[in-house]
Amino acid sequence: MSLTAVISNIARGSLHDGVGVRTVVYFKGCGLRCQWCHNPETFEKKREIVYSPVKCIYCGKCTDAYPSCHIIENGQMRIVRERCTGCGQCAEFCPTGAITLCGEEKTVEEVFQTILKDMHYYQSSNGGVTLSGGECLLQADFCTELLKKCKDAGIHTAIESALFVDYSKVEKVIPYVDFFYVDLKVANTLKHQKYTGQGNGLILDNIRRLSQMGKPIVIRIPLIPGVNDSSEDMRAFGEIIRGFSNGIKGIELLKYNPLASSKYSSIGKEYYSFGFEPQKNETMLYLKDILQKEIGKQCPVYFRK
Repeated sequence: MSLTAVISNIARGSLHDGVGVRTVVYFKGCGLRCQWCHNPETFEKKREIVYSPVKCIYCGKCTDAYPSCHIIENGQMRIVRERCTGCGQCAEFCPTGAITLCGEEKTVEEVFQTILKDMHYYQSSNGGVTLSGGECLLQADFCTELLKKCKDAGIHTAIESALFVDYSKVEKVIPYVDFFYVDLKVANTLKHQKYTGQGNGLILDNIRRLSQMGKPIVIRIPLIPGVNDSSEDMRAFGEIIRGFSNGIKGIELLKYNPLASSKYSSIGKEYYSFGFEPQKNETMLYLKDILQKEIGKQCPVYFRK
């Protein structure tokens, strides 16, 4: 029986998820609930409806088909999500694309065939495929089979992961991954639990074990205003990172992304705002210099301007 996974999107032509031109496969499902996440549609593994009010003409086609899930009241659409089965048929009835379905169950071969479409670009740019999410390693068996097919085809492979998974899942993919991007969100475990729903002990242990395997790793730290972007936070991150082995090849500081609010409303979730602008380059340079001093020059710290 073929392995399947629930995929939210396959983005071709990405330039920011590894070296060269890449195809990024986004898996649905994640064990964390980071309050600043800019991909909230990947929280749940199940398929779900995405609704864009600006596209809605309130024609009633969805309410006629599924009156228990779609209700128009006072000129507004209300989706009763607890009754939704994720069948996606309401999206097929929608004439304007106001209703779409996020998440499609695909086989390894189906995803691989999409990846192969850009083989020329991988070869000319030293690019490849990156598995992301959500948390792709929650579907580790699927990832392992897909990555093996990519390696057999000579395609460079990378994974983006928060590593909030059992290490047995990490071990499965290690032989077939050329490069890891790993999130490190908050240094203090109680603070980490407050903002992500989980402590960071498992994550730190997984990074430590993975770094000992010799695979190149870049740690990504999303800087959230008032949460983890102070000088004290940089020193705390530095203390943690010094405890990892030399598998860590770089630290990338990510500016805050303030543009995700519409995504949350489109899937019926509450958005937590931490400000309306990303950090200025001067602030990023200041924080970078503190962290660089903490970990030493053997591992570069950088950010995108």
